[in-house]
Amino acid sequence: MDIEVFDLKLLKKYIKNKKISFIFGNDYLQQYASLTELNNTIKKISKEFSNDSIIFYFGEKCDIDNPDIGYIMNELYNRRNDLDFIMIEHEPTESYPKFINKVFKLDIKTTKKRGVNNNNKKPLGITKFWIDINKSTEIDTIYILGGNEIIMEEFEIINELNINYKYYPLKRKFNNDGKTIIKKSASVSDKIGPTFILNKTDDDII
Repeated sequence: MDIEVFDLKLLKKYIKNKKISFIFGNDYLQQYASLTELNNTIKKISKEFSNDSIIFYFGEKCDIDNPDIGYIMNELYNRRNDLDFIMIEHEPTESYPKFINKVFKLDIKTTKKRGVNNNNKKPLGITKFWIDINKSTEIDTIYILGGNEIIMEEFEIINELNINYKYYPLKRKFNNDGKTIIKKSASVSDKIGPTFILNKTDDDII
């Protein structure tokens, strides 16, 4: 498959007047505890995108045995291969997933690739990118399927910019280290992680 590489000007031109969405969620240090819960959520959100939707993807790899945000993107494509996925390549990539044929190479010089600067609170890397995109083409929806403290930093910006978001409180497998499994006896907030405070009700969380 031929890969089309955009510069920023061409990217903004390409996405103009289209519905663009981002999906935030657990990385490999958290993953998801229940594949059934995750797949049901993917099935639900897959029905919400119109045919002219663009989904931005940050390059996380898909691993069914260790499901994280990369798995979500792959399964979303399996359900909706009519959607347009654009990869934001911020690290060298040897190969691209089957659902990627458009790439924007993002040069990030800071050690922290996402969120805000711990001192001056200015947005960094990936976060700065989607803020800039929103200025030219308003983001339709950001889907939050769990996440770590950096996702919470981004959520503050989502609120400040009044961007539409949808939150799904999915249980995580690890306690943000890829090793320590969250016990079944843990509190609901520990099972969900930092984004638990976004939840309006815990009726459906066990």
